[in-house]
Amino acid sequence: MVIILAIILIPGICIASAVPVQGHVRDQDTGKPMKEIVVEIYDTNNPAKPVANSTTDESGYYKFDVEPNRNYDIYVRLGKVNPSKTIYVGTGGAIQDFRLSTKGNWVEITEESGLWVVVVVAIFIILFIIFDQLYLKKRRMLKALEKETSELEKKLDKDVVEGETNELDSLKKERDRLKYMINRTKIKYHKREIDEESFREIVRDYQKKLIEVETKIEEIEKE
Repeated sequence: MVIILAIILIPGICIASAVPVQGHVRDQDTGKPMKEIVVEIYDTNNPAKPVANSTTDESGYYKFDVEPNRNYDIYVRLGKVNPSKTIYVGTGGAIQDFRLSTKGNWVEITEESGLWVVVVVAIFIILFIIFDQLYLKKRRMLKALEKETSELEKKLDKDVVEGETNELDSLKKERDRLKYMINRTKIKYHKREIDEESFREIVRDYQKKLIEVETKIEEIEKE
């Protein structure tokens, strides 16, 4: 058990000990990546020495690994100016883009994006899935139920016109009527026209009668 726990926990500890902080540095005015720019990251509580540093590549991309669950200050070194941002790095790492607009001898950070963007997108996707599963699925089910009920109603109207010829036909018509009433009750429940307690009680009674009728139909058909 100790060995198994070690196999499970040690990789997780290793993974949690270093997480990526990454992003791009671009020129706000032209949209072009800014290459060969030094980017440094400092522990906010210990600003004396950078934790790590990186240099942007041809795409303006930088990356370094740091310990999670801390606040960090990221500096972009541009000669005498050093625009920076303070971010919190969790166990999933962080994304910090810089959009820099050069004005005279200073630099303004005009746009940024972080891990919160990913979180917002993930939340939106999850909410959409929940909406689809709960609301749209319910609408599709209700539509199918209404269609089936409508077909049963047409069949019952036809049976009334044709009349009954024997006991078996009479039982089959009763079976269809009970199914129709069960469906109607379900529709009313899903539309919140009746409460759950009433719904269960009504459906239970109809289903009990339906079982009795279907049993009689089986007995007659076997004879």
